[in-house]
Amino acid sequence: MKSPNAIEFESELKLGLRNMWYPICQSAHVKDRPLGLRRLGSDIVVWRDSRGKVHTHDDRCLHRGAKLSLGRILNDMLRCAYHGWCYDSSGQCIAIPTSHTAQVKLAPRLRLESFETQERAGLVWVFFAEDRSAAAPPLVIPEELEDPAYSGFICEAEWKASWMLILENLADPMHGPFLHGQSLTLSRGTLEDEMRTTRHPDGFLVEREGQRGVNFDWAEFYCRDSMWVRLDIPLPFGPKGILRILCFATPIDEDRSLVYFLRYRNLSGWKRAYWRFLYKTFWERQHSKVIDEDRRILESQRGAQCRIAEHLSNSDRGVTELRKLLREKIACRAPQ
Repeated sequence: MKSPNAIEFESELKLGLRNMWYPICQSAHVKDRPLGLRRLGSDIVVWRDSRGKVHTHDDRCLHRGAKLSLGRILNDMLRCAYHGWCYDSSGQCIAIPTSHTAQVKLAPRLRLESFETQERAGLVWVFFAEDRSAAAPPLVIPEELEDPAYSGFICEAEWKASWMLILENLADPMHGPFLHGQSLTLSRGTLEDEMRTTRHPDGFLVEREGQRGVNFDWAEFYCRDSMWVRLDIPLPFGPKGILRILCFATPIDEDRSLVYFLRYRNLSGWKRAYWRFLYKTFWERQHSKVIDEDRRILESQRGAQCRIAEHLSNSDRGVTELRKLLREKIACRAPQ
């Protein structure tokens, strides 16, 4: 029996916050075959037409419910493998080869549920709306991802953890010197500090009061029609300075998430070339070890159950600010 004081994820958040843009895959993964994915608890199919544009629909043929991701792309149509029903890029059914009558009378009335889709910064982004007839707002992503002064790499992983736990981990800089204390980048700095949060119109900043540029010392959360986190960590050698990390968490279902850590640096000339070489030959492996430490800890927390017995402290101010912000987002979108 659950404790009467049990704290769990709000039901509106378990499968992601709706009316938001999310990265669903890398652009390079959408090739000449339909790609079936599960995102925010829904099965979707992603495909690319002959002009290179990417489209996203419900992964369910309107005939008998077969997955369209098992079909093929033919003459800019998505063709079901089961009976050959075809859909155009808008999701409109345009061919029912098994029946002339159905082709004339039924096909014009059938349209797949579709999702607004964009490709930017090497990722495919989809707007998951409560009302799919409503127009999607502009997609806002971190400026570094499209600034030619920056150069970076995409790190993608799938974790058996709620997307909320992943975001809360990013709102908790104090875990850095403990969980990652044996790493090359996050082993320095004090083990005790006060935390402060600063709200701004697009989200909030959580930071250590007594330390900057030493460890994972701050995180900036953006949460309007997309959600992402910006943070810096110092690099001790090579072209020294900060490594900027842009983080995204997309729910797959209640207990699995797609995680992105995009690593960017503002470098030019030989420093940029040298850093990119070092990243592929050394830093990528080191950073993956750090990320895997996060993964193991978050997967051990067993989703919402970890909240039942939690006792938050002053070091968790970023976590409480994130929860407050998301509850406000839910309240704003609730029917009046």
